[in-house]
Amino acid sequence: MDWKYVDERLIKRGELLISLDFLDDYDFELSIMNKGKVGRLFKLTDGYVEFLMVVRCLFSMPYRQLEGFTRALSRLIPRLPPIDYS
Repeated sequence: MDWKYVDERLIKRGELLISLDFLDDYDFELSIMNKGKVGRLFKLTDGYVEFLMVVRCLFSMPYRQLEGFTRALSRLIPRLPPIDYS
C-alpha cells in the first residue's frame, strides 16, 4: 500500500475550497449597482452576499457569528465592509 498516496487523499478531504472570485469585479459591480441610485448607496454586492450565504450554510453560523466573520474578513481585505447581523 502506498501510504504517501493514502495520506495525501486523507489530507485533501479536509480541504475546503471557497471561491473568492467575487472580489475580481467587486468595485465594478458596486459601481453598477449604485449608478443612478437615489438615497443611501449600496455597500454590499450580490456576489458578496452570496459568498456569505455559502459560508453561513457550510458552517451553520448564526447571524451574529457571521457578523464577527465579516469583521475579521474586512481586516484581511479592507475593501469588504463588515456587516450588521440584522
